[in-house]
Amino acid sequence: IKFLAILLVVMGHFIDVIAAHSSDNWARGIFLTIYSVHMPLFIFVSGLFVKPMDKSSKFPKQRVISFVLIGIAMRIAYLLLDLMLGNAVKYSVFDMYDTFAWFMWAMAVFNAIIWLFREYNTKVLLVLSLLIGCAAGYDSFLGDKFALMRITVFLPFFIAGYMINPEKLTQLLSNRILKLAAFFIVIGFIFVFFKSQTVYNIFRPMFTGRHDFTSLKDLYNFGFLVRLASYLISGVFGFSIMCLVVNVKIPFISAIGTKTIQIYFWHKLFLSVLISWNYFDVISAGFNEPVTSIIIILTAVAVTFICSVPIFSFPAKQLLAFGKSS
Repeated sequence: IKFLAILLVVMGHFIDVIAAHSSDNWARGIFLTIYSVHMPLFIFVSGLFVKPMDKSSKFPKQRVISFVLIGIAMRIAYLLLDLMLGNAVKYSVFDMYDTFAWFMWAMAVFNAIIWLFREYNTKVLLVLSLLIGCAAGYDSFLGDKFALMRITVFLPFFIAGYMINPEKLTQLLSNRILKLAAFFIVIGFIFVFFKSQTVYNIFRPMFTGRHDFTSLKDLYNFGFLVRLASYLISGVFGFSIMCLVVNVKIPFISAIGTKTIQIYFWHKLFLSVLISWNYFDVISAGFNEPVTSIIIILTAVAVTFICSVPIFSFPAKQLLAFGKSS
């Protein structure tokens, strides 16, 4: 599941390059399919592997420090790469949109929140986080500053992962009837994502997690319900995907699943280099859909595997170790 989660993240970021300016249903359909579930699933799995905390649990400073340090390293690395490539350098201390480092900051905050409310009922916390997430889109203050909108929107998935017992979840996902139902649910969602322009226009900004409800235009007043619908879609779609892959055991793939942080760290650098080389423009100009999207997806898969090799364990591995020693 961890490998699938990080693979979907990389694929989503790669397909986003062409989907944003494409009028083709293939690119948009793939984008919506991936974005509806990639960060929710990635964050859910991250919460799933956090050890339960109680009143006696100490503040998880190791994880918090590690995530903050990795986020800082990511921003520095991306800044240096832009300088090397001759790109226009953009940097903001508070704005978390310019890089993918927002996720590391969010993980630090998520872990801190879980510790802070460790004595409270997790079911109540989940409901409260969902309500706050649904209402957050009306607050124009929330946005890319400190990734506040994304943190608020994606927090429920982390709490959901944290409150679930991994062993019980595995048993549930192994149910054959659920697997059969999951197959048809996945097919149904993909069909709608590829065929409905209306669904794309409404949910594209919601699935990114960073947009307020002004992006919904005429549906602004119904933003709470639209966000609730996006939670439902991501939850059901993500659960269905897990049902289909939970019992698939491939040692090599499972090993890559343990390297999600280093893959996340490096894939943006590869993406930036490919963009500077006009790779996506060349592919789009040389091929029609769906070939273009397929090539981009295969490129993302290749980058995922490349970023998992030992040489790319730096600096994520060292920073994680530093956090543990602090």
